[in-house]
Amino acid sequence: MESTPLLENKAKEEKSKLGNLLKANIVFLVYQLSINVHDPVLTQYLYQRYSEEVFGNSTKSASTANQTSKCYVNESDPGYLLQERVQVLTSNCQTILTAIGNSTALISCMFLGAYSDFLGRRFLFILPLVGQILKNVLTIFVIYWNLDLKYLYVSEVIEGVSGGYNGVILATYAYTADNTPPKNSRTVGIAVLDFTTYLAAAVSQVITGYFIKYLGYLYPSITTTSLMLLSLILVVVLLPETINKDRRSQYPSPVKAVKNVFGFYFSKDFGQTRSLFWLSLTAYFITYFSLSGVFFLEYLFQLNLPFCWGPELIGYFNMALALSRQILGIPVIKLLHLCTSDPGLCIITSVILAVSYVLNGVANTDVMLFLCVLPSGIAAPLLPALRAIMSRMAPPEMQGSLFASIGLVNIISSGTGMIIFNEMYNATVKMLRGFVFFAGAGCQLLCAVIIVVFLCISRRRSVTDTSTVGLND
Repeated sequence: MESTPLLENKAKEEKSKLGNLLKANIVFLVYQLSINVHDPVLTQYLYQRYSEEVFGNSTKSASTANQTSKCYVNESDPGYLLQERVQVLTSNCQTILTAIGNSTALISCMFLGAYSDFLGRRFLFILPLVGQILKNVLTIFVIYWNLDLKYLYVSEVIEGVSGGYNGVILATYAYTADNTPPKNSRTVGIAVLDFTTYLAAAVSQVITGYFIKYLGYLYPSITTTSLMLLSLILVVVLLPETINKDRRSQYPSPVKAVKNVFGFYFSKDFGQTRSLFWLSLTAYFITYFSLSGVFFLEYLFQLNLPFCWGPELIGYFNMALALSRQILGIPVIKLLHLCTSDPGLCIITSVILAVSYVLNGVANTDVMLFLCVLPSGIAAPLLPALRAIMSRMAPPEMQGSLFASIGLVNIISSGTGMIIFNEMYNATVKMLRGFVFFAGAGCQLLCAVIIVVFLCISRRRSVTDTSTVGLND
């Protein structure tokens, strides 16, 4: 008597969830297009500003947006030393911007994630997007009027207080967890978000390279702001709320909200699962630490000897990297799920990512650098699988709090990763330019060892639980 209505309701519910996921991915795609235009524009703009400061406006060595990068080869040439100085100044500025943005985002993301379990996910999207729009507007002012670069510090504070990039990421993963069942489908759902990022990167990178080359830095910055505004409009117009109205009136105290975020790792309510949360979170921290540390340095690595790439070639490389992750990511997950679980997938992809870093570190020709694209694409499911592992262990009503804790790790690991890897790069750039990539490879091998421990403990617990059930029967 109840079967038909239940089946119909279930079908409608599944259709609704797929629709929600599609809408969330559209929002995320537009948002990531904005981010993937903004990041290379800012890095290369900083490089140009410091080149003009060090070399002077009239010097050819200070490459403009319409030129490919020029490198001094002779180490005894004064221009070579000045070129090294430009790298250090650019790297240091990126470090300061990251430190400011991440330190202010720590508190905001913690409370945003915890309260989104009650206030709703749309709120979690809207506030960070508004902050990033304001940040991008201030960046436009700096570029248009050639203002002091210290105004960029203010833009980072605005982004950090509102949650910024990490807030949007938190919102998107929590929204996806709300609309997917646990098990492998959640891994795929979370992975699709990451591959949406790669698709956006592939679309934007080459365009950005030519954008910078022919139009400078102002118009790409205006484009990023317009795309960010479009993301906000799409959230308001398209995205339905996933948190029930009755739950939205049950606001926890700030102390309770903080306890929800850290309870997975400290509360006795989670029992032995705490050790699994700690292991998976540590593996996630190490992976994000190395990825963030290497990310911005890749641009400096490519702009200087022995590659001396310009914006257009950097764009081609980033497009190839993004496409490899987009094309290979989901098939790798599906293939590895035939023979192993998510922890096994993480072990394999972590080792492959270490191989990619080593290839990058030893590269001294364009072809060798492009060879890193394939293993990097195969390793793309690593972070989505780690997020899915933690999401499955958390209760459904605490997904926002869980992703808030992951967001905090994103902020801490990306901030420390950029600072440590930047300092490492500054210290080793003259004697071994690829040293930072070897350090990243070491991080990934350590991550693989941690996941092996996770797998052993989780299997031992499963055997114990099975034995207990058998005895009780």
